[in-house]
Amino acid sequence: MGDLRLEWISGCFELALLLELSTTPKPGLVDRIHDYRETSYHQFLASAVSLRPWIMKAARLGGGRGLGKIILGGVKAFMNSQRGGNTHLGSWLLIAPMASAAGSHKSVPIKSRSLHFGIKRILRSMDWRDTINVFKAIAYVSPSGLGHVPYLDVLREETYEEIREKKITPLQALSIYKDYDVVAHEWATGYSWVLGDCLRILKKNIREIKGLNAALVQTFLEILARHKDTHIVRRAGRSVAEMVSSMASKVLKLGGISTPAGRKALTEFDRRLRRSRRLRPGSSADLLSASLSALLLEGFNP
Repeated sequence: MGDLRLEWISGCFELALLLELSTTPKPGLVDRIHDYRETSYHQFLASAVSLRPWIMKAARLGGGRGLGKIILGGVKAFMNSQRGGNTHLGSWLLIAPMASAAGSHKSVPIKSRSLHFGIKRILRSMDWRDTINVFKAIAYVSPSGLGHVPYLDVLREETYEEIREKKITPLQALSIYKDYDVVAHEWATGYSWVLGDCLRILKKNIREIKGLNAALVQTFLEILARHKDTHIVRRAGRSVAEMVSSMASKVLKLGGISTPAGRKALTEFDRRLRRSRRLRPGSSADLLSASLSALLLEGFNP
């Protein structure tokens, strides 16, 4: 029975990744009809499927200590499953603690409130060895736009020496960058966006909008409008990220996916974002996949 429970939990996360990927149109990002020049929809599919065994490992762990090694293993798995580079770093860093927290529950489905307390427990119990493995995972991917940061740079060997010496936990390491990176923000705040604002938006749109894809497109737009995309912040600066959020808000004011005027504005918004690699709202997609995971864990069936 335990294995069936863990299989069900792992399936929820895998499906969440696939549903997020298939959301179309997703302005500036890979979806069913748009590829990047360097990464295709099919490579994202391969990446999502490759994470299933590692999601299972996280769920079976059911704790925080040792999760860093699983995160590193998952990163290597999705990087080696396809030739398109970084596909799921942000999403994986968000869902790994969620999977571990879900795995600690003895029954399913799992209410988001219970998941919230479990995630906080998982993150608090991770130690300095987990920090090293998480940082190695980020460095292994070497995500575009990461750049050099003034403290605890994953690309510098001195960082790992300092983590060992001071026994810096993941929460201590990432809390410094909660305004710079969506994963750092969610880890530091106990998933305040994923299990708060984003999940509420997702549930509202599924209730009010006909068709799951349309509801997910609208949710993506609302997430992007309400939360500056940290991928864009890192690549193009805060003012550009604010401009992109404002553009998403204008699409929504016209009705978004639900009206002809909104769909026309959405097409133009998508076209404008695809002009530059700096304007890819990847952290909004990460938030969508994580909130979808929470919804599926509550028992939602597409």
